[in-house]
Amino acid sequence: MNFKIFCDESNHLYSDKSDIMVIGGIICPYDRVININKHIKYLKHKYNANCELKWTKLNNQKKDFYKELLEFFFASIDLRFNSQVVMNKSNLNHVEFNGGEADKFYYKMYYYALLPFFCIDKKYNVFMDYKDTKGGQRAKKLREVIENKFYGNIDLNFSIIHSHESQIMQLTDIFIGAIGYKNRQDIEKSSEIKNYIIELIEKYNGFSLDTNTPEWEEKFRVYRFQPRNSGYV
Repeated sequence: MNFKIFCDESNHLYSDKSDIMVIGGIICPYDRVININKHIKYLKHKYNANCELKWTKLNNQKKDFYKELLEFFFASIDLRFNSQVVMNKSNLNHVEFNGGEADKFYYKMYYYALLPFFCIDKKYNVFMDYKDTKGGQRAKKLREVIENKFYGNIDLNFSIIHSHESQIMQLTDIFIGAIGYKNRQDIEKSSEIKNYIIELIEKYNGFSLDTNTPEWEEKFRVYRFQPRNSGYV
């Protein structure tokens, strides 16, 4: 079976104000992507929520839409989500542990975010959201890292797309936004709609977004990486 994985990331730059980085992805069987995208478009039309779905542009008047969208994800056996959360990223010591290259740590975290999806002798098309002109370079390097870890026994292809091109990628943005918001300690969490969505995700998943989900959990996974104060990794 072939799969497509739709990835997104937030606060991935060392200079970002937030001290938390989140990388996540949704995996879907190749032959189900079109129908799932169509269904999300149908829900958007049903609730007159036809703009691009983004965590930073949530609409407090569209709670019913978000509720049915999340219900659809958690009820679908074809969709799974995995994320890697970096806590207190200002504690990272790239000079000591990554040869002075922050990108090396970025590749490590992306690798661990994708790892639960991979099986040998399968084919995966991984789509990354466009962030800047370095996206193609990062995608090429990430592919090399993953193929080396699997000794070439995995068929990978990476593409950079804009989030408006994929409904599933937009849903990924909602998930990583919710995880980042829940885990941040430096902001006042007063947004009614953001807290509403977080409560729904935690209700359907059964776990809090600010804790590691059990290893046996496969539907919606959150793993939090905590650097040591000394700058581990």
